[in-house]
Amino acid sequence: MTNNYFFNFRSYCFMLIVLSFAFASCSPQNIVLENDHFKYVIEPNGKNLEFVDKATHNDYLDTESGSKCAYIFVDGQRHDITSLSFAKDKFKMGFGETGVDVDILVSTSNDRITLKVASVSGEIESLVFLNVPLKLEGQPYEPFAACALSMNLFTHVRQLPPLQTDLWAECYNKFGIVGAEVTLLGLPQQKVLPVIRDVISTAKNIPFSDAGGAWALMKKEGYGSYLMNFGSLTEETVDEWIETCHNLGFNQIDSHGGGSFFEFGTFELNKEKWPDGWDSFKRINELLHKAGISHIFHTYAFFIDKNSRYVTPIPNNDLGYVNTFSLLEPINETTDEIVVKEPTTNISTVTGFHTENSVTLKIGDELIEFTGVTKSAPYKFTGLKRGANGTKISSHGLNEVTYHLSERFGRFVPGPETPLFDEMAKRHAEIVNHCGFDGMYFDAIDGSAVLGGEENFWYYGTKFIFEVVKNLERPVGMEMSSMSHHWWHYRSRWQAWDRPVRGYKRFIDIHLASIKASGLFLPDEIVSYEWEHGRWPGHTPIIDKYAGVDKGQMQLPLHLGWWGNQIWGPPQVEPTFSDDIEYLGSKMIGNNAGFSQLGGVDKKTLEEIPLFKQATEIIKQYDKLRHENYFGEKVKELLRQPGKEYKLFQQGNDEWNFKPIVYDKHKVKGLDHSTASWTVINKFEAQPIKLRIEPLMSVKSYDDPSGIILTDFSKSTDFINKSNAEGITGQISAAEEKVGTGEKAAIFSAQNSGEAPQDGSYINMEKTFDPLLDLSKNQALGVWVKGDGNGQILNLSVRSPIHISHGAHGDHFIKIDFTGWKYFELVEIESSKISDYIWPDDSHFYVYDSYRHTVHFGMIERLQLWYNNVQANKKVSTELGPVKALQMIPGFVENPSITIEGETIVFPVRMESGMYLEFFSSNDCKLYGSKGELLAEVKPEGSIPTLAKGSNEISFAGKGPNEINARVQVTVISEGDPLDKN
Repeated sequence: MTNNYFFNFRSYCFMLIVLSFAFASCSPQNIVLENDHFKYVIEPNGKNLEFVDKATHNDYLDTESGSKCAYIFVDGQRHDITSLSFAKDKFKMGFGETGVDVDILVSTSNDRITLKVASVSGEIESLVFLNVPLKLEGQPYEPFAACALSMNLFTHVRQLPPLQTDLWAECYNKFGIVGAEVTLLGLPQQKVLPVIRDVISTAKNIPFSDAGGAWALMKKEGYGSYLMNFGSLTEETVDEWIETCHNLGFNQIDSHGGGSFFEFGTFELNKEKWPDGWDSFKRINELLHKAGISHIFHTYAFFIDKNSRYVTPIPNNDLGYVNTFSLLEPINETTDEIVVKEPTTNISTVTGFHTENSVTLKIGDELIEFTGVTKSAPYKFTGLKRGANGTKISSHGLNEVTYHLSERFGRFVPGPETPLFDEMAKRHAEIVNHCGFDGMYFDAIDGSAVLGGEENFWYYGTKFIFEVVKNLERPVGMEMSSMSHHWWHYRSRWQAWDRPVRGYKRFIDIHLASIKASGLFLPDEIVSYEWEHGRWPGHTPIIDKYAGVDKGQMQLPLHLGWWGNQIWGPPQVEPTFSDDIEYLGSKMIGNNAGFSQLGGVDKKTLEEIPLFKQATEIIKQYDKLRHENYFGEKVKELLRQPGKEYKLFQQGNDEWNFKPIVYDKHKVKGLDHSTASWTVINKFEAQPIKLRIEPLMSVKSYDDPSGIILTDFSKSTDFINKSNAEGITGQISAAEEKVGTGEKAAIFSAQNSGEAPQDGSYINMEKTFDPLLDLSKNQALGVWVKGDGNGQILNLSVRSPIHISHGAHGDHFIKIDFTGWKYFELVEIESSKISDYIWPDDSHFYVYDSYRHTVHFGMIERLQLWYNNVQANKKVSTELGPVKALQMIPGFVENPSITIEGETIVFPVRMESGMYLEFFSSNDCKLYGSKGELLAEVKPEGSIPTLAKGSNEISFAGKGPNEINARVQVTVISEGDPLDKN
């Protein structure tokens, strides 16, 4: 069959008779567009009627939406299509009273249909010329796949290839409407990648690459694991890097620029370390390739360091800017404020790494930073730093243009329609071509909105990538920190996330669910957070649905880095224990997913931190077996399941196998506390107990004079309703009853009218601190709570300003499943449980806020009181005493013991906060320090309790300090039988 699918309609009809090709036809009632695989039926008024898989006769159209096949925007208003006809090879679309008519060329072959905008009469802002919402889930377990492929830069397709749920394409007057083109596919799923390969191989306006996209699953580059280099890889150290990679089992290196490595923007290398410039990396890559190691060139895409020659001493005229102002008054070399004609009302002075804003003005060849702006006339920039970034202080005349520069990630950008933009893209390609790099990582391209607004993110990010690919001598694998439709064609794997610092196992499941999901939908909006690292808003049922799917919507090799191992750092950072690494390794094997290590694996670090050395040994073995494809699909399917844990071991015949394992964590909040006894359910056969015991940080008493009162609820205006789910109402009011300490209490009440689901029934009452509070020495909370036993989640959260802590959550959960007064010491920041519920996202880093980012306790801006899990048509009410920030102090426990059914095992040691003890048998019991260093071999006393199948009542005992509660985390470990690999 010919690859040229732009058939003349009459010639096509002849081919239809001879070859039984697909056809488009028109009847008095409906218009039918079809080929060998699908049939798309539309009413003459443009209403979608059917989208049918011809093999199964299943209609996948989402008929409940009552959608129209096209619509336009005129003066900001949407106008749906009102008439549709088909003549010769064209759709003719009418849009009613607007008077706008649109012609769409239709070309059809047996496995694809192409729509191309031929003409538009009338003035419009944009045209959606394909709009077919489907009932497909866009997942590999479905027999049928549908996909719309944009065929040029200015055709906007919202969803990513290849498995889509909403066939949609739009073009815009500002970028071009005539010539917008989309290829429409509806196929048995096993055919979709081969057909996309054929489409893209002949696409005239999509720069070609066979290193990613529809070819990615066939290329080994996307399955590798890499070690990240931040500037220590030189010709002198290359042999050490090769040795380290081989010792770790890595077959790739990612060289991440910035700092003292190479500048972002100019890509100029540090001359002291690489005097020969990029010629050094040409020689380095030759050595790496001989050792079987590929190399990735990692940049900040189009972002420009402020110390580069594009900025200083003379700023480039092509630097991007947000808006312009005109000087109302001339300024000289000593002027300390700038007066402009245009309003400065909306100018912000807030900056931060993730904040899209600068405080830099460009006037001529001078950069000027400001710290203040006036909100009314005369409009001024004040608090000036003249000659910023090493530029020359100069005089500037009346009406001279002042540019407010664009900035994100602490860096400037080029204007997207400038020669500098093209120069930076071309320079990427030149370095890859010259040095023989095997891949590229466009980090920070998730900040593409800085080039032209969020609505144009897709266009300018794509424009940059297209320019790079056009200048490459050979296709190379690519990764990006985000994703848009066209980028998929170049993507060799999907998708590295930044490292977590707590809740590791849950984070891995969320990561997997996100990179496999095909989309989350909210009313009137398609939410594409899953295309952005760390932004996916899924919770338990969505995580459980997608995390175990094979490959997922994008059909790319998967990646579970970036990873950084952690040691104990309360209250926000949890240690990465062996079971966290085993969980990661299991998911890597189950998903054939690669991995990347941010660092912490050099010889010196591994010697200093044995916990990290243990992690590298574990991951090396898991990844080795993954590359060998040691396990079959039956085992991999089990390993993929979210929340299911398995441990790798060698059987008697030296064969590797897995056995299921459970790590059941429980916090003992005091030796005399009710939590010192609890129930563990063992789903396996009876077995001797295995344990990990971790003394946690303790807390000074509630009445200690060092405590800081965050609220005593004395002012009714302190808390405002900051946000709530639909149908959730609530308030904080004074309580008549006092706390047992004699202090006043408040009532936090809320009601769910039934509009919000129980797991998304949130309300946030917030108090703001001005000035900010310094809680750097008081990072725990103490509060008395009187419960009503209705099961709602009470969350006490402290927050720093978003631009400082990136939106980190300082959450502490209390489940109100009790009645009466209880005192709570809240220390460790919550992570894993946060994703059991639905919460609003106010920072656009939904997952990272709970799992990666850390609160800046020295700068606390808000105290939040949340509810969630409020039953429908139920009113809940909790009384609270004053909330105090308390000091954490180290605790200890001596001779800790565990008792089950009268059997008690005692560990004759003194354990201090940060230590941990692991007990696997009477001959395998060790006490470790916070870095995993072995402190002692421990000989337990007493009998080893048996963990019976089913329910087990467990109690913990020991001796702790008298003045504080000894807080301990106990993990009960149980194992099942080896897997049947047959």
